[in-house]
Amino acid sequence: MTRHFGTSSGARAAAAALVALGALSSCNENLPSGPSTFAASLSIVARDTIVIGDTSVARAVATDAQGHQIEALSFTWTSTDSATVGLAPVSSSSPDTSQGREETLSARRPGRTTVSVSLSDPRFTTSRGSRSETGVVGGVRVTTTHDSTLTAVNDTGVAVATGLIHAANGALTPVAGLGVRWDHRGQHTTVAVTGDTVRYVARSNGVDTLIVTHDFCLAGARCADTVVTRVAQALSLALSDKLFQAWSFGDTLGPTVTLSDRRGNGLAGASIRLVPATAADSAIVRTTAAVGGTNVTTGAIASPQLVSAGNGSAKVYILGIGPDGFSVLAKDSITETVRQVARRVVAEALRPVMTANDSIPVRAVARDARGALIADATTTLTASGVPLGALWAGPTTIATSPVVATITPDVTGVALPSNNPGAPQVAVLVNASQLTLIKPDTVVAGATARTVSVVVLDSIGTPAAGRFVRFGVSFGPTPDSAQADANGLTSALWIPPDSAASYTLTGVAGASTALTTLADSTGRIVLRHSIVVVPDVPSATKSTLVMSATTIAANGTATVTVTVKDRFGNVVKKATPADFTLTAGGAGGTFSAAACVNGVCTATYTAPAAPGNVTISAKILGAEIVFSPIAVTVN
Repeated sequence: MTRHFGTSSGARAAAAALVALGALSSCNENLPSGPSTFAASLSIVARDTIVIGDTSVARAVATDAQGHQIEALSFTWTSTDSATVGLAPVSSSSPDTSQGREETLSARRPGRTTVSVSLSDPRFTTSRGSRSETGVVGGVRVTTTHDSTLTAVNDTGVAVATGLIHAANGALTPVAGLGVRWDHRGQHTTVAVTGDTVRYVARSNGVDTLIVTHDFCLAGARCADTVVTRVAQALSLALSDKLFQAWSFGDTLGPTVTLSDRRGNGLAGASIRLVPATAADSAIVRTTAAVGGTNVTTGAIASPQLVSAGNGSAKVYILGIGPDGFSVLAKDSITETVRQVARRVVAEALRPVMTANDSIPVRAVARDARGALIADATTTLTASGVPLGALWAGPTTIATSPVVATITPDVTGVALPSNNPGAPQVAVLVNASQLTLIKPDTVVAGATARTVSVVVLDSIGTPAAGRFVRFGVSFGPTPDSAQADANGLTSALWIPPDSAASYTLTGVAGASTALTTLADSTGRIVLRHSIVVVPDVPSATKSTLVMSATTIAANGTATVTVTVKDRFGNVVKKATPADFTLTAGGAGGTFSAAACVNGVCTATYTAPAAPGNVTISAKILGAEIVFSPIAVTVN
């Protein structure tokens, strides 16, 4: 804006600056005579900054070459950007205002402009005087919320800020469109700025800061304000199902799980944990590792499953766990009911081998579809070909060997499919036991080795390939455990002691330690083989001779005792007088017929009528037995 003003008639003459000037012809001026033009410099005295809405009085100053101020001149003002800092309309009749020596500057918008003053008086040679003026806001202010939380990815928030100007009453007032600047710090949101408005969109959990400032702000004012944006997904669990029913132990069940915010977005690093509500629930179900895949875009998440382990109903909490590994972001629960139903009923052991004079404990068990025993099933056994007590099969007598006896199981009650309408209605399979009976075995000391064999079947009646049978004996060395072949056949070499006695070998399927009670052996004994070891033939090296007296009167008597033993020291209980010979050498004498009872044979020796020395001898197969010969004196 440019204005022109005349010279005041009351101004003082600048006579001191116009040395040696002649008098001018004008009668209205009192100037000395001299040159027609003079050098002068122009300047502006004003504040540097003006708050929008405020005005500031600026003064134009002219000085001569000596630095003296020249008064009573008229000046012309201009602004290079009057839309930023302009010149106020003339509102005063004072000479300083009307002639441009003072000008009111008005800040209209933030920015910087140049205000200039010029002198059009032909008497002075001058250049334009200029000054930089800045329109500033009196501060910035967020006019919406300073703190917001977005609870889902892609949620959007908006913040608005304005600059502050001075109202007519001097108060700071927010005004839109003054060019605030937004600074985004963080990476959990994306932002878009339109004028005073910033729009922020949630991208990941965390905290961002939005700072609003202004490039032209009054020094010392509040020139920044802040918006805190939090992204904290509010996640919830969606389960494909909450109720599950298992009919066998080992069944794996569980829901498909989605962990997402209300827009369907998942959370990277989150996981699912299944926690049985009580210790009793833990006995009914176990949990697996997480299965399936995770898709953060859809919220689908890998989840553990439940494995049925006991009959009953179990409550299990499903927890959505945060990336930190312990924060619970969401919680729900599921219920699984386990009720085993019988798929087969089995008489165990299925293929045992037993000498007829022995007995083994047997049982009837119901098993579910996965072969797990149903503890609360009601079962019975019926035997054919062998006596059957409450638990024991045998002993019995057989005329020929082998004989196959049959033990047939049955199941009733709660485990039947028909008593569980929701279960698969599959007929219960019956696995009967086939008990092979063999005649009692007798072996001779020195030839006791036997190879024993048995077929081992698993709980569903198929060959238990690779399964071990552990052996135990009543006395003597125990055979090593034996592993079943592809047909379930297992064999072992058993060598009972050479001591005459009865010995029993027991084979147990799948035992890692020796069985000590009826409960831990029932249904698991697959072999019980008894052997009677009988003495070998009489042996001179072990048989003995004893005399009741070694000094006898003429025609007197003494008892001669021969104990017949085999080479292992076993008394040959079936010995007869024919197994040995008695002789009396020297003075002679006679023997009565010998009598043998359980291997101990006795005879009466009668001394001769005349005194003398006698040698009593006992031989087996021509060899003297132990303590033979014995010297006898006849008096």
